[in-house]
Amino acid sequence: MIKLYRRTSMVILVLLQLAFVSAIFYDVLNEFSVLVFIGAISFLGIFSLVKMAHESHEKPTKSYILILFVTFGALATFILNLKLNIGPVISASLVGFIATLIPGIFKNKNHQLIKEMPPAIYCGTFVGMTSANIGATYWFISLAGIVAGILYVLATNTFVRVGGKLGTVAFGGVAFVFLISLIIS
Repeated sequence: MIKLYRRTSMVILVLLQLAFVSAIFYDVLNEFSVLVFIGAISFLGIFSLVKMAHESHEKPTKSYILILFVTFGALATFILNLKLNIGPVISASLVGFIATLIPGIFKNKNHQLIKEMPPAIYCGTFVGMTSANIGATYWFISLAGIVAGILYVLATNTFVRVGGKLGTVAFGGVAFVFLISLIIS
């Protein structure tokens, strides 16, 4: 069961990375040198992701409450960014910084959920940085946060020590909700 869980998570993350790279390819279709560079980086990135995915031997977490933490991080960043006009980077930094302070408040700092809370909230900050041109409503950010939270829980122990996982998960949530909103409208 754990092998199926890991492989499913790995396939989802690789597909999200390919979607992201495809969007970049689409934007710079006429620039051959950029296409070659992005193609080489993509190949090396996917190769390293597949190789490192086999190094994780931890049991997957079952803390589905992390979905709420991802959604909270998304909404907090969204409110600071678009409603209070602080800006996306400062908003995400502020929410992420406060999230890192949360474990210090609790007496039982070694509890697994308390350890997993800051990265989940920080993953949500990437969702909350979404441009107003893509999603400028609380519903959009909430749904994108929930989808990103589900992806986060699925990929918690996949690609351990691989950079870019939180951003990829957030991209997946936003892209999925954006695609659904395009289909509906």
